[in-house]
Amino acid sequence: MADDTEETSLLFTYVAPFVGVLLIAIGIGGAVPGGYALIQDELRDCDSPTIVVESSERADELVGEDGVQLERLDFEELTDAEREAFREALDAPRREAHIYGAFDNREAFESGVVVTYQGERYYSTIVAENTCYRVPALAFPLGVFAIGLGTVAVLVPRRTGNWWSWKNAPTNGASSVTPRDARQSEAGAFGV
Repeated sequence: MADDTEETSLLFTYVAPFVGVLLIAIGIGGAVPGGYALIQDELRDCDSPTIVVESSERADELVGEDGVQLERLDFEELTDAEREAFREALDAPRREAHIYGAFDNREAFESGVVVTYQGERYYSTIVAENTCYRVPALAFPLGVFAIGLGTVAVLVPRRTGNWWSWKNAPTNGASSVTPRDARQSEAGAFGV
């Protein structure tokens, strides 16, 4: 009987809380990235590359007589999404904009491209890819479940362990004291 009580006490005192803490840690590892993946579209421009459009003077420097040979495109050759981003970048203070939609000329923009717009040449290139963070769809719910289960495994054994030790406390033929009586006598001893 004593061995059974001792094993149960070890289980509730050490093993269950340790497993609970591990579950909480694993749950955090799944819930945080999973939660971020759910809201990343609202936080930033996920999967929409950012282009920069340099001034016509910069384009002239780059493609002058001794300049780099870059691909040249007319503004009309760009897709609707590329045109919208190009115009937006021209008006932006940092001269950057996101491309939302079809990006057929991605390869040209990756290498740097000279775009002719309203008779002026502009240099443009991709400055950020803004890729989405990919996680499995169940990462968030499983992470939250593991945190909840871990919390239960940490908190419940303390209560159960106290109850188990009171229930199986040896009486040695003395009067049987119930956990309720023991708590009342402790409260009386402290003047509560």
